[in-house]
Amino acid sequence: MKTLDARIRFTGERRQVTALFYDIVGSTELLLRSEPEKFFRSVSALHQNAETIIRKRGGFLHQRLGDGGCCFFGYPEQSEDAAESAVQASLELLHIAAGSKTKARTPFQLRIGVATGLVVFSTEGDEIVGTAPVLAARLQAEAEPNSVLVADSTVRLTRHKFDYRLVRAARLKGFEDPIALWRPQERDRSAPEASPSEGRDRPIRGREKELAALSGAWASALEGKGSLIAVVGEAGIGKSRLVGEFAGRLRQTAHETVVFQCGRRLESQPLHPFLSFLERLVEPSVLRDGDRETFMRALQASGREVDAAVADAILSFTADRSLPMSRNIRVSDPSGLAFRRKVIEAAAGILTCKARAFPTLLIFEDVHWADDMTLELIDRLGSLAGGLPILVVQTSRLRRSLAVASEIELSGLSSAAVRDLVASIWHEHPPPGLSDFILDQCDGMPLYAEELAYFFQGRQPLGKSLSEWQGLLRDGSVTSLNDLLSAKLAATGSARRVAQIASVIGREFSISLLIYLLEGVSRRSVDADIDRLLSEGIIERSSATQVAFQFRHVLAQEAAYGSLLKSDRRRIHRRIADRLITEAKPSLPAAIAAWQCAEAGLHDAAARFALAAAEASVLRSAMHEANVSLELCAREVASLSRRHAGRTELALSLCELQGVVASALEGEGSESARRVYSRAMQLLQKQPPAVRMTHFPVYWGWWFTAPNILTQQSRARILVADMQAVEDRETRLQSYHCGWATSFHAGEHGFCLDCVANGLKLYDPESAVRHRAFFGGHDAKVCGLGESALSYLLLDDAGASETAISACLEWAGSTDHAGSMVHALYYAIVLRRCQSRYDDVHALGERMLALAERHGLAASQARANMYCGWAERMTSSAARGEARFKAGLLLQQQLGTDDNFSMHSDMHAQVLQRVGRPAEALATVQNAISVGRSSGQSFWLAELYRLSATLRRDLNETPSSIRRDLTRAIQIAEGQKAAWLAARAKRSLDA
Repeated sequence: MKTLDARIRFTGERRQVTALFYDIVGSTELLLRSEPEKFFRSVSALHQNAETIIRKRGGFLHQRLGDGGCCFFGYPEQSEDAAESAVQASLELLHIAAGSKTKARTPFQLRIGVATGLVVFSTEGDEIVGTAPVLAARLQAEAEPNSVLVADSTVRLTRHKFDYRLVRAARLKGFEDPIALWRPQERDRSAPEASPSEGRDRPIRGREKELAALSGAWASALEGKGSLIAVVGEAGIGKSRLVGEFAGRLRQTAHETVVFQCGRRLESQPLHPFLSFLERLVEPSVLRDGDRETFMRALQASGREVDAAVADAILSFTADRSLPMSRNIRVSDPSGLAFRRKVIEAAAGILTCKARAFPTLLIFEDVHWADDMTLELIDRLGSLAGGLPILVVQTSRLRRSLAVASEIELSGLSSAAVRDLVASIWHEHPPPGLSDFILDQCDGMPLYAEELAYFFQGRQPLGKSLSEWQGLLRDGSVTSLNDLLSAKLAATGSARRVAQIASVIGREFSISLLIYLLEGVSRRSVDADIDRLLSEGIIERSSATQVAFQFRHVLAQEAAYGSLLKSDRRRIHRRIADRLITEAKPSLPAAIAAWQCAEAGLHDAAARFALAAAEASVLRSAMHEANVSLELCAREVASLSRRHAGRTELALSLCELQGVVASALEGEGSESARRVYSRAMQLLQKQPPAVRMTHFPVYWGWWFTAPNILTQQSRARILVADMQAVEDRETRLQSYHCGWATSFHAGEHGFCLDCVANGLKLYDPESAVRHRAFFGGHDAKVCGLGESALSYLLLDDAGASETAISACLEWAGSTDHAGSMVHALYYAIVLRRCQSRYDDVHALGERMLALAERHGLAASQARANMYCGWAERMTSSAARGEARFKAGLLLQQQLGTDDNFSMHSDMHAQVLQRVGRPAEALATVQNAISVGRSSGQSFWLAELYRLSATLRRDLNETPSSIRRDLTRAIQIAEGQKAAWLAARAKRSLDA
């Protein structure tokens, strides 16, 4: 009988394989710069080493392609772990390339691509056809030098073995849809999932009650009743140790743990811990560029399915922006607080969406250093956790008032726990009495007790006397925990220098920056010192990224930092600062760069980095965070010599941002904001015209924070006049914007309309998109048309008024900008209120309320309810309108945003009159008249006097007092050329 092979001859086979392509970067240039024989030997050695690695991993080098190679895994022998082997081999290939830089060999950099898919290959194996090798070759071409790019198909098969970061999505030749580019890195086998610091491998001592509380909270979370727990205690008390122990006990259960590390000197970087988490999922460039498709794909790969709106909210926060524009913001965009809340909600959505199907432990470490937005995020997660299988744990030295949080306060360990801790370190019985001696020294602080136990264990005291132990401490100059940590560092030999230099970088440090600072020290030597520091428990691998390390405890970093002479410390800071200054994009956050430069004595650079950090925060509506950077900037500017060339410019830039932040945090009319802009104007007026023209934001802030309308109007005229010579159209437009906004309130309607006409000639729709958030939070054209509609009405030109308000509403709708749309509706409401068109006021008010509620605009909500309530009360005897008006008025008073006090007082008086309280109504009007006359808000004074006369008539006051009010109303209206108001007063006088 013929065998199967004799009867049937297969011509080929279909099989899933993983293809790996590697290529030498710039091989032609290297050849031209090298001796041909040396280059040939180096390439041959590289191919031989590559083939050894590939074979060791079960692969097959299919072809050598001169300066590269084509390899397959899962062929010719099938293998279940072919994809894993290919990725591992690619990482090892990078290592051998990095190790080829010897005198005998030409140094190479490699690009590698890996992809998995079905292929068809001939029986002889000489022909292999499929998308996997093509895609691997395309990925290799896209890779950066000395990096690997892996296809989706391989990532899905190996995600359990490697950590991946999504670089971007790219359109590759021959592939119709964008292809995701993933960068792999080996997972730390000693820490298979991100978890907080675990210290040594000893079980925790003396925290059974606290662990039970955490376990109970986790059990409730598994039932869908999650919570927020705050672990509070002083430095070294064991907060992270407790949480690490708890997280470790969950390791065998199906769940996800995510750790967020708050950092000292990062309080000015809004949402820094959350953004660090995102950068573990996707390349920072994706976040900066706002690449939604790539970002959503990375979230999906991590098991997080979110709507596009969530991704857009986060990317609108992370995307690079034009930083200098932040100085032009009068205050934060009215929709800025809503934007901030929207970002917080989106961040919370990303962190909780996976939990609906997979229990989640979220750990926020060192919350005493958290920025304000991170605190808001923690609070929001706490409020959401109640209905989800989520446990949120925060560690902090400070107690925060949290309505939704339970608290675990850590105190010192009991004497029994300290004895147990010491015994666990000694393994055998420690000398009698030593545990009690350590307890007396450490006062129950676990970290101090632990370090003392190691200190004595290393010296093995032979006796049992108190004097001997005290002598050992005295000989070691140990009087505190810091001394112990310093002694521990000193015992590490050459590794101490590495720790000292790392401490200058910060609690977390990268190997690349460390090697840069350790100039002349070999990588092998640095790796040996790092291993020593790891084994001694001084440092640990970072929980935030696999390519960095961190000091196990901030106290260890402080001990290393404090052991340096100030002069040495400053030199290291200077070296770091010099590198940051010369980098096109600084490798450290701007806040850290500012601190590094400040410690190096580079005051100019420190101030500029601090300004950059503040600007970025302002543009993200993170005003508290911005203020932290501005305080540092102010100190550095003050440290500059008065003869320093850039001091004045830095001082003006600082004032511009300080004004923005003070207005946002303390109120637009706050004394602090006024002081900032007054100081800036005093400085600016000493500068030549060219300098003054470049600092229009100072003029704007000085104008806007004027104490009253009279002062503001005089400043507006100065501003308009000074900006006439400015070439920039937008700056001149905004100067007119100031002019028309103030002139209407001052009753100077002719000047108002002139400013609108001249300003709108300069209006550019594209420029307006960039600037509307910076100048008043609304579109300038919307504002100009709205002001002109009101001025035309008071000048008794009804046709022009109706044309202007229609154009105002239409243009606002076309902007699709919340601040501009509510601004236009407000103008329309005020116009219809002047005309007593109650139904129109009510309808427009409801539209404004819906928009304001959707975007979280509290001031607009207050106004909408006031006008709707007024209209309801004026057309009905029901009490609902009065209550609604009062609620809106109260909210506006609480917010301090009443810029139309005269008209709102008029409305309040009318409501009081309507409910039969004319005396209160008259008192309200008299107060409004007094405020209007003193402040200069005179556009509605004529109407206030007219209403006063009406109320006097209701109260049966003397005809002479009634006539006096009406005569005054006519005089004011005619003085303003407000014919419409004058006619109303005359009709009342004739009645």
